[in-house]
Amino acid sequence: MCSLSFFHDVQANEQTCISCHKAEVLDWQQSDHFHAMEPATVNTVLGNFDNQTLDYQGQQARFFTDNKKLIISMPDLQGKLTNYPVLYTFGYQPLQQYMFDMGQGKIQLFPFAWDSRTKEQGGQRWFVLHPEQKKHDLFHWSQMGQNWNHMCADCHSTDFKKQFDLQTNSFDSTFTQMNVGCQACHGDTQQHLSWANGDTDIKDKGFPVNISKKTPLFTRQADGSMKSAQPLKSSEQIPVCATCHARRSQTADRADPHEFLKQFQPSLITPELYHVDGQVWDEDYVWGSFEQSKMFAAGVTCSNCHNPHSGKLKLPGNQTCTQCHTSDVFETPKHHGHKVDTAGSQCVDCHMPATTYMQVDARRDHSFRVPRPDLTLKTQAPNACNSCHEDKTPQWAVKNIKQWHPNSKHMGSDHFSLAFHAADNRLPNSSAMLTKIAQNKDFPDIIRASALGRMANTPDNNAVVAIVRAVKEDEPLKRQAAIVAAMPYEISQRWRMLNSLLDDSRLPIRSEAARALAAMLIEPFPGGLNETDTKRLTDALNEYKQVQAYQAERGFSHTNLGNLALELDQPEQAQAHYLTAIKVEDIFIPSYVNLADLYRTQGDEVAAQNILKQGLKVNAEAADLHYSLAMSYIRGKNKQSALGHLQKAADFSNNNANYNYTYALLLQDMGQMERSLDALKKAFRITPNNPDISYSLAQAYLANKQYDLALRYANNLAQLVPGNQQIQQFIQQIKMMQSLNQ
Repeated sequence: MCSLSFFHDVQANEQTCISCHKAEVLDWQQSDHFHAMEPATVNTVLGNFDNQTLDYQGQQARFFTDNKKLIISMPDLQGKLTNYPVLYTFGYQPLQQYMFDMGQGKIQLFPFAWDSRTKEQGGQRWFVLHPEQKKHDLFHWSQMGQNWNHMCADCHSTDFKKQFDLQTNSFDSTFTQMNVGCQACHGDTQQHLSWANGDTDIKDKGFPVNISKKTPLFTRQADGSMKSAQPLKSSEQIPVCATCHARRSQTADRADPHEFLKQFQPSLITPELYHVDGQVWDEDYVWGSFEQSKMFAAGVTCSNCHNPHSGKLKLPGNQTCTQCHTSDVFETPKHHGHKVDTAGSQCVDCHMPATTYMQVDARRDHSFRVPRPDLTLKTQAPNACNSCHEDKTPQWAVKNIKQWHPNSKHMGSDHFSLAFHAADNRLPNSSAMLTKIAQNKDFPDIIRASALGRMANTPDNNAVVAIVRAVKEDEPLKRQAAIVAAMPYEISQRWRMLNSLLDDSRLPIRSEAARALAAMLIEPFPGGLNETDTKRLTDALNEYKQVQAYQAERGFSHTNLGNLALELDQPEQAQAHYLTAIKVEDIFIPSYVNLADLYRTQGDEVAAQNILKQGLKVNAEAADLHYSLAMSYIRGKNKQSALGHLQKAADFSNNNANYNYTYALLLQDMGQMERSLDALKKAFRITPNNPDISYSLAQAYLANKQYDLALRYANNLAQLVPGNQQIQQFIQQIKMMQSLNQ
């Protein structure tokens, strides 16, 4: 448990800073940053602890006080009602969470939260934050998804040091300030204090970088474009904010707040996190959206809109926008198509639609995009119009926008989402579409990088050219994506494309490049790597191992090390890493699957089956375990046992077409044709663009003499694989049989 004194450190910082920066400190004391984390006291806790109850797992959780201590009573992991003292608060609006000590320095978040909104807004109540979570789920209160040390502390406290000990499976975490204080954004203040005390040798007020905004104002030009009212100034404000306000992974305890891309690896616009057009989907925070925006490209920074110390908007409502975008042009029904002061008349309604997370926390998209219901028709991405007008169609929205803006340059125009949609659905020509995006400098770097990363699924000459060009650019996002895109190529070609990245100044890039090139240590060019290149690769690979060691409390880090050891032909080390992954975080399913694969390659199917069964005792709903176990049974000619596990794999993973397809093939092999057809149809609904599934459906319907349906899927196959003569012959065969049976 963190032992440093919160009150002492906060008071010291406040007193030091307030002597010169009273207004800023007072603003900060009203901010989310100030309330990011506090000791749980009657003054800091917003929740009602007056013997309140809440249904939870068939029992009654209770919130009460005992001798002035705040207590939450809830079922423990064995189902026994247990009293847990509340140690800390976490946030305060629109909800407040609470934390307790689970032992061994692990600070966990309770499964409950207090809705701190007003009663009129539906608040002032206790609720279960993740009611669907089971013990084996990542966001169950006992798992690492709800662990403060790993998930939360780096952003909710200042100068956090995680200090996890793998040998004892415990934390000894520390911080210098419990909440987000001055140092969290400004860095070490000692130089600044010396400057303030008259040290004339210190330049730039003693701060290492400038995090003020680039320009105070932008003005609209005659052609509608926006131009900065004053020359843009250099600013590191956005990277500083991004260290917390971004979806990213962390490589080590942060050294200072100004090295975002050197210390963190940000997430790109991937299908798992974003809608195909870049709108937020998962909890993506702000940076990934803002990087896509014209605001970012123009030089707008966070503090153009937000008071950096209070976090609040500097101006109310539309005035935030009209400080740059003139109100006589944009704040009118002619522009937004809605009556003034009604829903839809606020700029944010259309250009910053909100997504609600954690049941009550509405967060606005910061990509400032123009609503495109026409793209919804093509890609299924949501649009702001139909998010409000849920009873209307995208066609209706397109029609109305065209009436307001008949000369719109946006509606119907090309968009990167068309390429992303084609790539994500494995459509023909997606490679060429992605190439145009990846190499077009008119697109934001994060979009170009996200296009390049998708080219891992289309390894062709287009991708090679795009990878080589991205590596030559000193742009971190595109270099990060180039590593992903290069993975399908054989190792010697990968070396030629990526080896220069071993010297990149940014740890995430050179360590990931080393991981991508690790096989060169055992499978080098003819004649082997020279001494210099061997050292370059080995040094960067050691850094990769250190990055994994930093996350040693998580199963994925040890599984990553196991995969690396396996690639380096070190099976004993790989086995040890996989077993450590299971010991540290037994719900991490890939560790079981990978270990079973290792046993399989060693010819020990019994060991493979035993480790998979061990995983199923932890999580009986793990589709990947059922699938792997089924494959093991199939290798052992035990199809009947395999069938049950394949069915569970398909049932527990509704989005996995491959599991349903494999299940269908086994049913077919066992003569259960009707059930096989049902599984094939389910697989097709999940992935209609998989040629194998379309072919199997066409064959199945042909065998049933349902020629119309057979022809339907055969024609779909022809669209997926254009110009294939065998498919055309198959179609003609179906048509001939259809005509003979009419």
